[in-house]
Amino acid sequence: MSTFFRNHSLLFGGLGAGIIIGVGGSVIYFRLATNVDRELRLLSESIASLQKEVVELKEKLATRRKRSPAFHSSTASSSGETDDEAYEDAYGGSDYEFHNFLDLQTEIHTQMNAKIGRDEEEKKDDETNTFFTDVDKLFDGTDDDKLRNYEMLLNNKEKFTNDVEYWWRLAKSTYQVSQIEGGRGNQKKKKQLVYASKDLSQKAVAMDEKCANAHKWFAITLGSIGDYESTQEKIKNGYVFKEHIERAIQLNPSDPSNHHLLGRWCYGVYMLSWIERKAAATLFAAPPTSTAEEALSHFLEADGLNPGKWKENLLYIGKCYYQMSKYKEMTDWLDKAMSVPVISQDDKKAEEEIQSLMKYQVR
Repeated sequence: MSTFFRNHSLLFGGLGAGIIIGVGGSVIYFRLATNVDRELRLLSESIASLQKEVVELKEKLATRRKRSPAFHSSTASSSGETDDEAYEDAYGGSDYEFHNFLDLQTEIHTQMNAKIGRDEEEKKDDETNTFFTDVDKLFDGTDDDKLRNYEMLLNNKEKFTNDVEYWWRLAKSTYQVSQIEGGRGNQKKKKQLVYASKDLSQKAVAMDEKCANAHKWFAITLGSIGDYESTQEKIKNGYVFKEHIERAIQLNPSDPSNHHLLGRWCYGVYMLSWIERKAAATLFAAPPTSTAEEALSHFLEADGLNPGKWKENLLYIGKCYYQMSKYKEMTDWLDKAMSVPVISQDDKKAEEEIQSLMKYQVR
């Protein structure tokens, strides 16, 4: 037996792995230690992948051996030295073997730790994606679904401290609950939640300027506080609203709600009262201007991306045609709007406007 192995047998036991070296066959076999086995058990779902990586490590070791000086020499054969002694002489004794072994041990643990880290990160990502998928489904549900969604988001706040995808969703959910409270007649609670949703969405924008949904919901919530702001503040906020919606469209042009909101801005500017236009003129050298035709183009763009399914957008197409005195076209679009079921508070408001406009219908 090699002097190295005799002197270091306890060391190998402490390191928790066995190494067998057959010089003639150049075969190396590693047996994973108890602590590695424990890690493997924790990664039971990934055991097949883990075993593959261990095999790759063996292949690396084999390659390393092949690149080293030849194991055999005529001197060793003729002198009667054992294989282990010839190996020790060829590689400078125990120092080479010891450091070579530690390098491989370190490499194994590095690979194992990296694997564990990747698996934990993938598991975390899967859980996050599942959570957000569930949240997004509830956004489109009933009022009870939206209230449950709000509670679910609040209860998971600590998990998503630095995740912009969480914060814009919480802003959206808070806004939805504000509309529910308004529909119940609780105006004080509605106002409180509206301002809270604006602050949440603003935080999301600050967290990631390239998040389209953060910009969109900041614009929506900023517009929603207009009911509680002065005319001058509403006009100032209107410019900020447009800036963030245009940024949202730039980042995500395929989202129909972004185009709808830009249409709402154009329609709102077109419908400004004389007093509001005068107020805008005192604040800005060039007050905002728009037309019903410009607003219509954005609403039609939104419908093209989500055809015939959005009650409020269909209503606004009808309203634009009404402003353009095209009553036949208005009637056609309002008929489409009426066919969409009422689900949300916004749908209820839209239905009321549709009914009021239908007295101008032309068949």
